[in-house]
Amino acid sequence: MSTASADYTAPSFLADFFRLNAWGMFAFSCVAHMVVLFIQQQYIFTNEVYYNTLGEQLTIERIDALLQLRQDWQWLSYVLIPAMLFIQVLLISICLSTGAILFDYKIPFKNIFGVVVNAITVYAIGKILLTFIIQFMDIRTMDDVLRADVFSLIGWVGKDALPDWLLYPVSIANVFEVGFWLLLAGGMGYLLRRRWTTLIGFVAATYGIGLLLWVLFIVFLQLNLQ
Repeated sequence: MSTASADYTAPSFLADFFRLNAWGMFAFSCVAHMVVLFIQQQYIFTNEVYYNTLGEQLTIERIDALLQLRQDWQWLSYVLIPAMLFIQVLLISICLSTGAILFDYKIPFKNIFGVVVNAITVYAIGKILLTFIIQFMDIRTMDDVLRADVFSLIGWVGKDALPDWLLYPVSIANVFEVGFWLLLAGGMGYLLRRRWTTLIGFVAATYGIGLLLWVLFIVFLQLNLQ
């Protein structure tokens, strides 16, 4: 049985954040990702960057064909953003909801879903900040973008110091992933009327395990494709 503290009140800033309309926050995340994608496609990942990155691996004709394909299907990237974000929120909500059932926390799924929607905006903010920083850097290849990611461990370690299959796991170790964990703990604390510090273990045992399985799946695919 959940042991929510009847006398505990969440900090006002935390309560105000999780009282924000979930669908409004979802719309903000979608728009933010779309704006970032537009800026990246138009001003960061230019044709020159593709030529510099792929020039030693592919012929000019092949790169031209890839760039034309990219331009023809550019619209699909924008259409997929809401769908991918919704699936991400849904899967994380299922992890937390399953844990809530196992821990006997009486929380409706829609409340957990709302917490995840609000918490996931930290990723949108992270993309905006990183894109802003990259705008002031000399980006000539795709590797330069990784080195410019000052918020991620991979930006400090460097791509060349890691085998290819470790790039994705290391890229997940970033400031905004930590922020997401803390917001999930804060959101669950808000719903349960418990201090967020007591829910970090719950987040690790639910979302953390789900994330670990996802990372292992991606690494498995990479190793097999190689």
